[in-house]
Amino acid sequence: MKTGMVRVGVIIFVLSLLVGCATTKDVEHLQGQIGDLQQKVDILRGRVTSEMQQNWVNFETSQGELRQDIKILRANIEEDRQFLNKIANDLDALKKTYEAKGYAVTRGKEGDVAVTPLPATTPSPSVSTAIPPKEEPKDDMEGVYQKAFGTFKKGEYPNALKQFEAFLLAYPQSEYADNAQYWIGECYYQQGDYEKAIVEYEKVMKKYPKGDKVPSALLKQGFAFLDLGDRADAKLIFNKIMKDYPQSPQAEIAGKKLKTLN
Repeated sequence: MKTGMVRVGVIIFVLSLLVGCATTKDVEHLQGQIGDLQQKVDILRGRVTSEMQQNWVNFETSQGELRQDIKILRANIEEDRQFLNKIANDLDALKKTYEAKGYAVTRGKEGDVAVTPLPATTPSPSVSTAIPPKEEPKDDMEGVYQKAFGTFKKGEYPNALKQFEAFLLAYPQSEYADNAQYWIGECYYQQGDYEKAIVEYEKVMKKYPKGDKVPSALLKQGFAFLDLGDRADAKLIFNKIMKDYPQSPQAEIAGKKLKTLN
């Protein structure tokens, strides 16, 4: 009886050892799986964080480019406004000139302008009823420029390019010459010919260094270099804008762009 009890005790002891060994192996295996899973989670978390950061950078860059496009659009609208104001002032001055000579200037429903003799209170041989020759050299110049600018705004860049080039040939010393040269560069830029755009923007600085289009030409030249992958020259130009034209809208755009490049 005692021998049987001893045997049972030995068997239970051996079984407990075997169970203990199996449990330890299972725990170690489970711990290994948990460690592998934790490592994968860490890798995935790092990847997600990196992608989120990159997406945020891309978002900020897109926002910056959108704000830049809006500023350029506002600058173009302001140029249109100034141009139209100038035309209105010139027409008003021309109207007064004709009225001083005894002619009435009226505008039709379609916007056409008619010049007719004013009724004479007393016959006067010195006043001719014939309509005087149309004085239009200045009007022609503005009309040619406005036509080219209108073509550009329609997105017809090849035609606009030809019209601006023709304008410069006809009126090389006009007050719109620097504007026309700038828009020639824009025509090339909008067509993706960034190298030619850079050359044409450079002509704005060289031929019209005191013109009001120089900051805009510099800014777009910098963007053209960026589009060609030349970050170094782009940064030089953006820094030049901030140094030479610190109070201009172009300097603000250049400064923000530099932050994304540094």
